[in-house]
Amino acid sequence: MTNDQLQELAPHMIVGLSGPRLSDDEKALLASLRFSGVILFERNVRDARQLMELAREIRNVFRQSHGYVPLIAADHEGGLISVLGRAIGVPPTQMAAARTGDAHLCERLFTENARRLRACGVNMLLGPVADINSEHRNPVIGTRSFGEDAEAVSSFVSAAVSAARAGGVLTCIKHFPGHGASSVDSHLALPVLSATLDQLRKKDMLPFASGLKAGAESVMVGHIAAQGRSLPASLDTEIIDGLLRKELGFEGVVMTDALEMEGVRAAEPRAAGVAGGILARRDLWQSCGRALGAGNDILLFSKPVAEVVSELRALEGSGAGAVLLDGLSPDLLRASKVRIERLLEIASRKDREFELPSDPGVYGEIAERSIGVKEKAEVLPLRGSEGGLRAIFYVEKGEFARFPLQSFVMRVLQGSKPFGEGAGDAATGVRFGRHVLFPYDSLPNGATGIEALASYAGEPDAHFDCIFLMNRRPLSQEAITEMCSGARAVVVAGWPYAVDFIARGPHVLITYGIYDAAADAVRSRLMA
Repeated sequence: MTNDQLQELAPHMIVGLSGPRLSDDEKALLASLRFSGVILFERNVRDARQLMELAREIRNVFRQSHGYVPLIAADHEGGLISVLGRAIGVPPTQMAAARTGDAHLCERLFTENARRLRACGVNMLLGPVADINSEHRNPVIGTRSFGEDAEAVSSFVSAAVSAARAGGVLTCIKHFPGHGASSVDSHLALPVLSATLDQLRKKDMLPFASGLKAGAESVMVGHIAAQGRSLPASLDTEIIDGLLRKELGFEGVVMTDALEMEGVRAAEPRAAGVAGGILARRDLWQSCGRALGAGNDILLFSKPVAEVVSELRALEGSGAGAVLLDGLSPDLLRASKVRIERLLEIASRKDREFELPSDPGVYGEIAERSIGVKEKAEVLPLRGSEGGLRAIFYVEKGEFARFPLQSFVMRVLQGSKPFGEGAGDAATGVRFGRHVLFPYDSLPNGATGIEALASYAGEPDAHFDCIFLMNRRPLSQEAITEMCSGARAVVVAGWPYAVDFIARGPHVLITYGIYDAAADAVRSRLMA
């Protein structure tokens, strides 16, 4: 793999970073290779000031070395998928916004989200999610979607795209041609949808058409296979060139979902002796080549840039890079680069002085208007012997490391801070009990169980007042019944359809997602 070949591929790549500051190696790689941009994750964020400094540093490297503003992208959709939460708060989920039934409120939400992104130098939202959550046991979409009805989802996608663009960020609607009918997580396996291409045309593609009409600059193609198709959509020419380009008339940038995901790796032949783990080096090139050949413009990598480049350069001398590039149509690559350059030009035009949020109250308004109540038993307020809340928070094993979950729990127990005054910082002094593992085998795709994080107010052996279901993947009736046994109140904050499995009796609140304003609203109801 020669440097010339890597230079040829780099404009088609968005890459990750290792931490909250650029390392010397990362600066050198971003300066020497003309990547389209970078994608940020929780590992890159400590607070708003640090994120702003990181974005400026990234911009300076690209401007000085290449003369353009890069794409600085983030999955900041709302709820659990809010990678910038430590810096700009955790916004409401799309499902919570849709539950208000108010498209104007959705516009305000995405305008505010966009302004907060721009305030910290992030110029591309990897969203909104345009999937219709038609499969209630979907383990990966859930509250990320605007809902189950195609017409309603289409309307909200249009409103979200228009508002985010007006707020100054580029948009990337996802996951084409629709991930909502899946019962498998594409991070862990290749989902095969129950819908055929014709069925996708009639339903799942409608929100994407609405998003494109509203001006979405890019589309992310999912690692999902339609019924009767052997390849994931991200490698399927008929999906990208046929459905997206020709039928929907999309002329903008097409991006893959992350190429480290098992949904695309499962479609690639393995090198001898390789089972699981990272991609075989030759497989990485095969994925790149097949994705570009299928019509994608940008290849998304979540891993840090140094790891990606190291894998690619390890093939130097094998000729794999040359074979890859030589095997692709020059016209296809030329047209792809034109689309990418056009997107980078838009990013440069949008580049301006950072702005402050203008509508911080919209998050709370959505929470107040969307939270549902299943039972109205006279059990509130709930107060422990010391005035606190005795609660158990059920989360999937290992998930409590995610900031939105931490923020939700701390805000429920200790209250909120105003945005801009340390909002999102984990509070201290909460007394937690032991972690308990429930090895329910009903969790799909390799998830191993549920952890119970117990918060004690008063005596450790006292009765618990409230149960919080914060699992995002579906659970069985048996598991939910056991978790909620004896509870005076239950808050369904993760997988919303769990509410159908809760027996009559406890006071039940449904938040349609795990986000800061929902925690505040729940606390006010439980402890008023």
